[in-house]
Amino acid sequence: MTKNFDTSKLNPLSYHIIISIMKNTREKILDQLLALQNATISDLSDLLGISEISVRHHLISLQADELVCSSEERHGVGRPRFVYYLTSKGYEAIPTNFLQLSNQALATMKRVLGKDALIDLLRQIGKDLANAYQRSEALTPEQLLPQIVTRLSQDGFYWTWHKTGDTYNLTSRYCPFLKLGQNHPEICTINQALLESLIRQPVVKSSCVLRGDKACAYTFEVL
Repeated sequence: MTKNFDTSKLNPLSYHIIISIMKNTREKILDQLLALQNATISDLSDLLGISEISVRHHLISLQADELVCSSEERHGVGRPRFVYYLTSKGYEAIPTNFLQLSNQALATMKRVLGKDALIDLLRQIGKDLANAYQRSEALTPEQLLPQIVTRLSQDGFYWTWHKTGDTYNLTSRYCPFLKLGQNHPEICTINQALLESLIRQPVVKSSCVLRGDKACAYTFEVL
């Protein structure tokens, strides 16, 4: 008969060693720096059970990726030692339960505010996102759309566009809200409000991955 192992009986050092077994060395180092706030190469070597040379190699790589930085620290006589800690980018690289939190936040807002008020809120979020983009009133759709899809792609909204007759088509095979949308399809309101604010006219949704389509697509005609 298998018994559950009570990790609460472990001291912090043992717990961190067990948790790190399932992860690669790079992730282990990030985890330890998150838990300890800062650590030396010697500290990380002892915690992870690998050589200081190996730790130093990974830290160099993490620093090159701007996930970790270091500073000198004096400790009595002798040469100062280097202490390593996470950068803001390093904190963002560590997996979190943001999806679970976001799902719960949307469920709570829908319950407290009501569905209609939630949709209004999501629409405003899309408009606020659009406000961060610089746009020119004088551009034609052919001039504007390449700029829009390029900037959206940089922010994780991967759109393409083409024109069929008098109709402009915006298509994305990747939805950044896919996981959230499975429980809260209202989240698509952000996409539509964002596009309408950027184009400055209404768009019509013609397909959606949440409905089983291969892509999300919106169309509009110049009024």
